[in-house]
Amino acid sequence: MIVLGLDGATFSLIRPWADSGALPNFARLLEEGVSGELESTVPEITVPAWPAFATGRSPETFDMYGFTHFNRETRELDLSHDEYVPGKMWDAVSDQGGRVVVFNIPGSYPWQEVDGTIVAAAPEYKEEYSHPPERWDELVDLVDGYKLRNDAVPGSDEYVEQSMALVDKRFTGFEHFIEAEEPDLAVGLIRATDRVAHHYWNETADPSNPLFRVYERVDERLGEFLDAHEDEDVVVMSDHGFESVSGYFASNHVLERAGLLAMTEDGDAGKALLGRLRDQASATLGRVGLLTLARKIVPESALTDIPSGGALGLENALSLGRIDWDGTRAIADVGQKTTTVYALSDDPDEVDAVCEEARTALASAADEEGLDVRFVRTERGGPHTPDLAMIIETPHVHASSRFDVDAPTFEAETSGHAREGIFVGVGPSFREGTVEGASITDIAPTVLHVMGYRIPGSTTGRVLPVLSENADAAARDPEYYDFVGENAATGGGLDSDGEGEEEIKDRLRELGYLE
Repeated sequence: MIVLGLDGATFSLIRPWADSGALPNFARLLEEGVSGELESTVPEITVPAWPAFATGRSPETFDMYGFTHFNRETRELDLSHDEYVPGKMWDAVSDQGGRVVVFNIPGSYPWQEVDGTIVAAAPEYKEEYSHPPERWDELVDLVDGYKLRNDAVPGSDEYVEQSMALVDKRFTGFEHFIEAEEPDLAVGLIRATDRVAHHYWNETADPSNPLFRVYERVDERLGEFLDAHEDEDVVVMSDHGFESVSGYFASNHVLERAGLLAMTEDGDAGKALLGRLRDQASATLGRVGLLTLARKIVPESALTDIPSGGALGLENALSLGRIDWDGTRAIADVGQKTTTVYALSDDPDEVDAVCEEARTALASAADEEGLDVRFVRTERGGPHTPDLAMIIETPHVHASSRFDVDAPTFEAETSGHAREGIFVGVGPSFREGTVEGASITDIAPTVLHVMGYRIPGSTTGRVLPVLSENADAAARDPEYYDFVGENAATGGGLDSDGEGEEEIKDRLRELGYLE
């Protein structure tokens, strides 16, 4: 069984480009397999989506709600990079005597020891980059240099060319370890379909469109990959989709207007000045290609808690001390199309009351703006789990944490995640046609069941109705067992001094994840 992830891949591009003949191997995949939209997590962000994919569990079970997520106990934004999430599908396979290859999957590090090979995904700052450690040098030698991320300047020709090169190197590396290890399960990811979409969103099938060029390259390598594994079961999927963004809904503005959140008149003026100077220096160094060097020279501690950007989003409001906590009962963090609301109380009755007030205020404001939204109450799995989530169903509108706006919505011209990713299953075990109602948490139990392995009992997803009537798995019921995984064999990614934290946040701002 092979699972090939295409980060952020979307049917809104694939289907019309495949129908036009521009993506013949995607067209072949859709014709020969079973396909459908794959609903992402709440929120629809790389983290928690990939850990949910790997475990078959919803984010409440591992308390992870974004690259950064609000901590109701400390009232700060924490980085969630490289937090250990046990019980992944490849851990279950290894636990039951199988062999695995895991390549470039976000959240795969830290890892527990498995029978097979694991190669880490971005960001950097890890104790080890592969399991076993010698696999990293093997990969670097194989592809004549390997990078966890594209470190060229977004918007440059070099960024596009490096993206294309990384597509090739990731396909080559993944295929190499599959051939070398002969695993029972192989899981790998191509990330350029997401990264280039953030910086170069364009829906035209034109060679001058960098995003189209990336999809063309992926299609070419996909064809070679399918040919090499034509007698095997292959799942192609993405963690979320993509769309253009023409507007934002400012959730904290609405909560403040409803009296659930209070702001101070003045914050830390010194930090604000330092933030402006830092932004000016970063912009200048970025234009001349020296920003990465500067990050290596300037001590990380010198940048801690310094705000960035002119917008007063949640991160800057926290850094500048602009929130009056005594007058605040709820606060909102955001993730693409999702608003996550945190009630600042541990009293169940007060939490219920705050959630009802927040829901009423947000629903009313959304209705006034002509937006279609839905709400989800969540159970606290830890300090980062919100109490209420509002998902914007209206296309091309995303959530914003900004306070410094005059109305609930404001215009934008950018791109971001859509809630629906892609699912395609092809091979002896899969039928042809379509499937509806698939969720990203369904991938792990479906894969394990098709392979004939037991499914961890903690899984919240289901086995999808995608099997061929002749498949072995179609003749048996899913079997579950008590498996939670083992302790991580490696440490975390960021050291106790926060080394790398500001660099990671800068990249998140570049991609639109932080305001």
